[in-house]
Amino acid sequence: MQFGVAKDLITPHVATHMGGYGNLFGKYFQGIHDDLYVKTLLLDDGKTKLVLVTFDLLFHDYELTQRIAGYLHEKHGVPEQNVVVSYTHTHAGPALKGYDPGQHSDEYEALLWDRIASCLDRACVNTFEGRIFFGSVEGDWNMSRRRLVDGRMVNAPNPEGDKDDTLSILRVCDAEGRERALLLNYSCHPVTLGDTLWISAEFPGRLCQLLDTKRYGTTAMFFQGAGGDSRPRIAADGEKWKKCTFEEVDEMASSMADAVGKALHADTLEPIELDLAARTFVIKLETEVYPREFFEQVVATAGGPAKNEAQLVLDRWDTTDNTIDLHAGLVRLSDNLYLAHMCGEVCYEVKQVVQEALGDRKLIFVGYGDAIAYIPGDRILAEGGYEADGSVVEYSLKGKFRRGINEQVRAAFARTLTEMEVGHAAI
Repeated sequence: MQFGVAKDLITPHVATHMGGYGNLFGKYFQGIHDDLYVKTLLLDDGKTKLVLVTFDLLFHDYELTQRIAGYLHEKHGVPEQNVVVSYTHTHAGPALKGYDPGQHSDEYEALLWDRIASCLDRACVNTFEGRIFFGSVEGDWNMSRRRLVDGRMVNAPNPEGDKDDTLSILRVCDAEGRERALLLNYSCHPVTLGDTLWISAEFPGRLCQLLDTKRYGTTAMFFQGAGGDSRPRIAADGEKWKKCTFEEVDEMASSMADAVGKALHADTLEPIELDLAARTFVIKLETEVYPREFFEQVVATAGGPAKNEAQLVLDRWDTTDNTIDLHAGLVRLSDNLYLAHMCGEVCYEVKQVVQEALGDRKLIFVGYGDAIAYIPGDRILAEGGYEADGSVVEYSLKGKFRRGINEQVRAAFARTLTEMEVGHAAI
């Protein structure tokens, strides 16, 4: 088995607007607390290559994923469907072309692509023989952010709400047994710092930094999971969320790093034999279209990004249909270990549906593949709340999604799994 790993600095080199919160609209960052990176991991079982890419950024659009996949295919022979791109979703990063209309910096976007290409190239040409291991730890670092108050679902701490406690780990070592890469996968919105004007990779970046420092020669990379409806537990302050300090971010990341370190020290991860295969597909999600007057009212009364986002809906009203394309995919890492990936801010309920489709197979779930929308399940759609309908304008949708998402997701992943297994049996 062959592997390749690389990372490149993508901290803004010019003044850029901040992304992440509506009240930061038009505001430039005031300082850089810690750096942002793009990181790449190449897996090669001798027959098939797979590339995983993660960014310490809020989001971009799917066009960047297509550009990355096209580049890898043309220059390094990696099939386009064998590329997984995700964003840690730090809310302390720069505004980006694919998410913040009119706020991005063309100069920064040019730098971003140069660094991406460099990172991809190094991972693909600087390969080594090695082994890969899989395991997980359970941790109480997150909390549901959906709480029913006076009959209405609000964004508030809910200690009793559903959440995903699993932190999945892939460990890559070279032929001499030296650790070279750690892939970490956990579900939690990186929003401890609130509406800061300091650039930061938030808790995912600090977690990786701690592990890199303690484990000489290792590159740790974080892939966001189904974190659409959870927030960091340290940010819960009774019935509301608080703005945390960098010291509190460090506390959360240190706890996570300790748990990972203990699992690695105890040698609890199991070796896996790569047997790679990948499929990508599109799930068409229907929306319940709101009347034009709804968006006209937002344009007339709102300011900042909401005004721009509602106007975008009106500008495209006659050229867009009532569905969105949800890009997703399934990767077989070994006979009993799969990686599912999906665009948008995926909620935990949707990951549970994917697990149902895969049966008793082990699952690493990666969300946040682009800035398309929140991806709620049917229960959340029925309950309402920000993930169900409060974010419609933010994502320039014509309306909230129709119920039936669970069955669409289950059917798509079950069908893809069957296709992969039938194809594998035929080889």
